[in-house]
Amino acid sequence: MRKFTTAIVVGAASLTLFLAGCSGGGEKEAAKPAEGGSASAAALKMEDIKFDKTALTATKGQALTVTITNAGALDHDFTIEKIDAKATLDGKDAKTDKYAVHAALKAKANGKLEITPNAAGTFEYFCTVAGHKEAGMKGTLTVK
Repeated sequence: MRKFTTAIVVGAASLTLFLAGCSGGGEKEAAKPAEGGSASAAALKMEDIKFDKTALTATKGQALTVTITNAGALDHDFTIEKIDAKATLDGKDAKTDKYAVHAALKAKANGKLEITPNAAGTFEYFCTVAGHKEAGMKGTLTVK
């Protein structure tokens, strides 16, 4: 009887954890800031020729901190060609002459990208490694 009770308790706990893990329902947006909050956060994984999220959301004038993990075997980057924003990767400027946001990570590396957009709009993010964007390694940042 004791083994049966233990099995039921373990099964119920496992089901609870499973359901809690699934409750996100495949959300693709970044977490929204709390009411009156001044920042939001998201996690984004780069793998070989894909981002695990194809949509992120930010708020004009508020920082969006994106924890980026490059889980792939190749170097990847998170790039936005044109956006009026301040951007840093691990505290260093994440802009180039060509791109408004350019956060490059070596294979198996991670970093914190902070983007503070100054205007609302929809902006495409993508990987600039040859052929990656064309293969679908892109997404959309919506600034409200």
